[in-house]
Amino acid sequence: MGVYVEGLRETTRALEKAGIDVEELKDAMAAVAAEAADVMQGYVPVGRTGNLRASVRGNRAKGRAIVTAGKARVPYAGPIQYGWARRNIKPAKFVERTDAVMDDRAPQILEQGWADIATRNGLA
Repeated sequence: MGVYVEGLRETTRALEKAGIDVEELKDAMAAVAAEAADVMQGYVPVGRTGNLRASVRGNRAKGRAIVTAGKARVPYAGPIQYGWARRNIKPAKFVERTDAVMDDRAPQILEQGWADIATRNGLA
């Protein structure tokens, strides 16, 4: 699951060769992860405590935007996402639903982030 942006690796390498700081690239990916986390929170069922929804986080990385849900105190993220027939839990499919939204949005955010980086560094 996830959104694949064609040319991402090549663009990242080209920006690095042009002398762009890796932290700036992380900022662009963090923007994608933050928006994806916001979108995902809207699709995660609340349940009794709301802990699963509260556990959704976007992470920073140079070449990818990662959103996680669940943690040690919220080990039931998998059964909620994929379902559990024996326990009569229907799949929420919040990851797939988020991917569908971010499929169009992620490239737009990245293009804007890269344009901002290029402008700040005198490349545009």
